[in-house]
Amino acid sequence: MTSPRRPQPPTVTESPVAHRVLVLAPHYDDEVLGCGGLILQLAAGGARIVCAFVSDGSGGVEGPPEGSTREQYSRRRRKEADEAAAALGIDSVVHLGHRHGLQDGALASSLDELTGHIETLLQEHRPDLLLVPSPLEVTPDHRATFRALHEALINGRQGRTEGGEPLPSQDDDSSPGDLTLRVLCYEVNHPFYPDLLVDVTAELDGVVDAMSHYRSQLERHDYMGSCRGLRRYRSLTVPDPCRYAEGYCQLTANDFTTRSPAQLIAYLGGAPSLVEVASPRRVSIVVRTYNRPRRLAEALDSLALSSYRNVEVVLVNDGGRRPEVAEGFPFEVHRVDFAENRGRSAAAQAGVEAATGDCVGFLDDDDLLAPEHLESLTAMLGDGVDVAYSDAAVVCYEPGTNGWKESSRRLPYSRDFDRAILLLDNYIPFHTVLMTREALERAGSFDPELPIFEDWDLLIRLSRSSNFVHLARTTCEYRHFLDGAADGPSGGHALGGAASARPDFETLKAKVLSKHATDLGPEALARAVTRMRRQAVLAGEAARARIRERQRDLAERNAEIERLRARERELESSHSRRGAEIERLQARERDLESSHVERGAEIERLQVRERDLQAEVDAMKATRAWRLHERLQSLRGSDG
Repeated sequence: MTSPRRPQPPTVTESPVAHRVLVLAPHYDDEVLGCGGLILQLAAGGARIVCAFVSDGSGGVEGPPEGSTREQYSRRRRKEADEAAAALGIDSVVHLGHRHGLQDGALASSLDELTGHIETLLQEHRPDLLLVPSPLEVTPDHRATFRALHEALINGRQGRTEGGEPLPSQDDDSSPGDLTLRVLCYEVNHPFYPDLLVDVTAELDGVVDAMSHYRSQLERHDYMGSCRGLRRYRSLTVPDPCRYAEGYCQLTANDFTTRSPAQLIAYLGGAPSLVEVASPRRVSIVVRTYNRPRRLAEALDSLALSSYRNVEVVLVNDGGRRPEVAEGFPFEVHRVDFAENRGRSAAAQAGVEAATGDCVGFLDDDDLLAPEHLESLTAMLGDGVDVAYSDAAVVCYEPGTNGWKESSRRLPYSRDFDRAILLLDNYIPFHTVLMTREALERAGSFDPELPIFEDWDLLIRLSRSSNFVHLARTTCEYRHFLDGAADGPSGGHALGGAASARPDFETLKAKVLSKHATDLGPEALARAVTRMRRQAVLAGEAARARIRERQRDLAERNAEIERLRARERELESSHSRRGAEIERLQARERDLESSHVERGAEIERLQVRERDLQAEVDAMKATRAWRLHERLQSLRGSDG
């Protein structure tokens, strides 16, 4: 299976930028505890933020505090959430739980309903950034919210025609309402393996302030300590001045649509909780291999994780070295060893003849199955359905410094069954198929004259007498190794390298078309062409709609950039005016200082003159004339 993503903790911080943000908070206060600092940053940057509170806040298993009913407790928490949202700068709050009766502590039992509500939110708000709890969380409601988002993104991945027919999957990261959706998983009560750290040192007081509005929760738990503690812990791998950081795992919509729930949890570094399914229906998986022990080991490892346990493996070694099976492999293994290489058809037929199960599937040594694959498809067989198939993510790998590195992951094959189109081209990867033994027997043996396209030929023959059903979920991985020499001489594909590289590729394809030409009469061909043309037109319209949406986004962002530039020019102009005013005031200050100096000098001169005059007066008063003058004045006063 794909290696779990367990990166070293980041040593630098980043600052995500977004235009439209949707926050999924299972409970009132999760938005503060998990991503409050980032929300504050995004709000300060001008993003429009919508927060959807998923449960009703009525208290879950723990229940409301003594003296309060669930309804009273729920109302109190809703009011606190509105206050906290205002403190964080959130533009709009959606109380999903209150509006739709989604009970606190019971979201897993309302998964389908919750999925529908999240689809609606995605369509209405068209976020380019979505914040959701990690699926590694301890709390079941947190995991259920992530699972519902997973389902919503898968449901939105498959377009439909006006008549309800499916459009072929697109190879972009499309999602309901937005084509560039970025998903950040946040942590509340279980640390994970983050690949993004956001410095929230400057926002910590704001986070604490927002949390202070959740008085009902602070009365019961030390959530304020959690606010600080987890963020302080996350800052340990980054240098000062960062003292508080929030950790996130980064995903795209494509990660959700090209991985099963169990695969995505494993990819994030967790251990998916799977319930083993015991069933009397025996499933035989035919595994073809040729001199690729490492790839075979990976394929068998993926099969060993299957939640469906009544499985036997028929291991067909097509003339290579005898392959090893790991000790402790959980399923019974029947071996078929050819002395020399006999090709894909012969290996597949030998596997079918050795199989004893009620149902038969195939897994080549370079492909993988998700743990849910067999459980999902066996549940679909019966009631007139003989063949079930799912979707496969096409994953390309290229050599890296530490082994093979994933370079792309797409979902190009996802189409509900259409026999007329199947007669023209194969859109069903063979390891996505599970069929009943009876259907396989009616279809007949693999054609030994076909070194490739043996699977397509068999599917066409199966479709003559068996009903097909499509599960639009990714439960398989179809792997390409880009150097053409992955683990052995057989190249990038099982049993002989890339089929399209063969010089007789088109000749052999024409042989299959000719073999079944009578099935594709004029009416069937006309229907197939009409459907393919309609789908091509609709796909073109969808592509143009995506272009228009991207252009609208670009126009909005350009308008925002122009607004910011205008504000920058306004501030620069204001700064210039203020600079001129400051210069004028400084000149005035210099003038006043100069005047002050001059006046000080004049005062000092006058004070000197005053002292001189006073000295003259004092000298005058000391003379006989002054004393005679004073005596005369005194006598005159007496005469009067």
